[in-house]
Amino acid sequence: MKEAVTTSDALLQRLSDQRRQRLRKNVQLLFLGLKPEETDPIISLLRGARLAPRGRQLNTEAEFLEALSERSWDLIICTSEREDFAIKHAMHHLKRFDKDIPVIQLVSHADSQLSLQGLKANMQAVVPLEEKELLLITIRRELEHLEHRRRMRQAEAQLNEAEKRGKMLVERSTLAIAYFDAERLLLANNAFALLFGYDNPEKLEGKPIEQFVVPQDSNELHEQVRYFAEENLKELIFQLTGRRADDSNFNAHIELQETRMNSKACIQVTIRAENLQKSKKSFSEHDPITGLYNTDFFQRRLDETIQAALPGGHDCHLFYININNYKNIRADYGSDCCDHIARDLADLLKTQINPVHIKGRLSDAGFSVIFQDPSPDKAAAAAEKLCAAITEHRSNINNAEVAITCSIGVTTITDASPSTSEQIQRAQSAAKSISLNIENDVMFYIADTNPCEQDASKAINALKSAIEKQQFKLLYQPIVPLSYNSQLSHYEALLRLLDKNNNEISPSLFLEAVEIAELSTTMDRWVIQECIRHLREELDSGNKHRLFISVTKRTWGDPDILLWLSEQLREYRIPADLLVFQISESDCSSHLTGAQAFVEGLKKLHCLICIKHFGCSSNANQVLRQINAEYVKIDGSFVQELASAPALDDTFEEMIEALKSQGKITIAPLIEDPKVMSRLWKSGVGLIQGYYLQPPREKMDYDFFEG
Repeated sequence: MKEAVTTSDALLQRLSDQRRQRLRKNVQLLFLGLKPEETDPIISLLRGARLAPRGRQLNTEAEFLEALSERSWDLIICTSEREDFAIKHAMHHLKRFDKDIPVIQLVSHADSQLSLQGLKANMQAVVPLEEKELLLITIRRELEHLEHRRRMRQAEAQLNEAEKRGKMLVERSTLAIAYFDAERLLLANNAFALLFGYDNPEKLEGKPIEQFVVPQDSNELHEQVRYFAEENLKELIFQLTGRRADDSNFNAHIELQETRMNSKACIQVTIRAENLQKSKKSFSEHDPITGLYNTDFFQRRLDETIQAALPGGHDCHLFYININNYKNIRADYGSDCCDHIARDLADLLKTQINPVHIKGRLSDAGFSVIFQDPSPDKAAAAAEKLCAAITEHRSNINNAEVAITCSIGVTTITDASPSTSEQIQRAQSAAKSISLNIENDVMFYIADTNPCEQDASKAINALKSAIEKQQFKLLYQPIVPLSYNSQLSHYEALLRLLDKNNNEISPSLFLEAVEIAELSTTMDRWVIQECIRHLREELDSGNKHRLFISVTKRTWGDPDILLWLSEQLREYRIPADLLVFQISESDCSSHLTGAQAFVEGLKKLHCLICIKHFGCSSNANQVLRQINAEYVKIDGSFVQELASAPALDDTFEEMIEALKSQGKITIAPLIEDPKVMSRLWKSGVGLIQGYYLQPPREKMDYDFFEG
């Protein structure tokens, strides 16, 4: 068995695979009893973790009740008792209104007594205020649990609807169908009543199941039902002698299937008067070349296996056998040879794997086995034995010996397994992950670890190496006028890290490691210098652009940054008002003094300011008063909500109107479809930005006149 080794390149590659995950998950937060200097670092923490937080600060019971009635909230973060609104009142209202909102309590220091009191008061967690990493992990976990509960409620509602529709279809069916519990009939349709000689199906309700077969078959019927239930089967087919209301008999072909009625498990019985029992060797269930089960039938069996594993105690394994050299064989020997190879492999599966295990062919080069044993060691041994047998085998094609190379991916089926298709994909990915470098091998599937959970030192070393090798580049995305007229074209500069294959990685995926290593100031300087140099080239070509540059809060505290920026402007002779420095609202709120000093210095250089992520914290208006910004970029979560909302939100319109009245130029990011633009135009937003208009590019070449 081979184990993957994590390296710096592997880390960068994993980050590269996620570079298209642009949209953040909106998170609606309520803060109870926290001060702005406590809430804003939490907002920044979540934003750095690829979430889009929107927080509201509440201090009174009336505000809390009003907020509960406005929308669905994802999380409540509170402190121990402060002022006139006790958290116990909030917990009382959550219970009274049956609101499923997880509550995390922040305490001043780690204390087992405080934790015990919080948990007794039905808090989901109690976290020390200064434990930011622990808080982030706790928030992520509670949001994940909340999402699972919401999906469960949706699934239950859908299940109820499916049961209603199933009942309606049964009533209309021409097949004789009835629902039984272990002893009595619960519901029958008209076809069932007519088959047994009754004029009304309601007369059958409550009758014992043995009434519908001849007396000598009643024990056999009960035995079959008992076997069906105890073995957790999804389907069982057998034949008995049916008995009609007039005591006449007929040969009854009986199918038992597991189903639900009125949210309770029961048995669906379908009865045919003639013997229409399907052959288990039906051609429709098998691959015509190999004789193994085909994709549809195998997936049905796998689905049944996964369902049987859900209660626990029925673990097993799925093998995916990939023929690595299938394309080469087809190119060298043709399709007939491939069919011969497939038949040989099917024979090997039948001889090497016990018949109790289900075997199928899922694609030309892909075979699969449901290995009915819970032991990982036995599964590994069986897979390795099969792999060795395939490696040793030689197929005789036109007097030439052809070798097969394969890789086998193995995944465990447990009570926590995903859907059938995802289970196959897991085994397939394990097989294909080794097929490029190793001709024959076996690998168990291991779920990818989240990048934020990777070893921090390896991430930092990878980033330091990238900085030393200048593995960065800038892309530019246009900021397009909607209701604002300007003689200048606007762009935002976006930093991308490059992996070893020169694939682009968004900074949001590595900024956490950057902050840990205190590399953000170095990267900010590189970005600023590159932007100034590029602007100089554009000016020399006759193009005048205004460029938005994001800077991190560490850069504000750099005592030399303003002097260095002044020197860069003089060296390249760039008008300072072509540079717009973007600073985060939540960072400003929690570091207001530093932000004000940095902004005042930029103003002296005649640079412009943009507050980004506006509206995500409860301290937004204070930041707007203290930071003299020309531009305000609203938080992307507002735009994402507008894309799905039936109409404009009054709160959003009021926010835009308030910004316009103060002379601010507003920007809406994350424009993904045209219908959002019409809503933003009606609200009076000045500029828009997003992938619908143009993805980030290496050149500032957007046609503003055409757009």
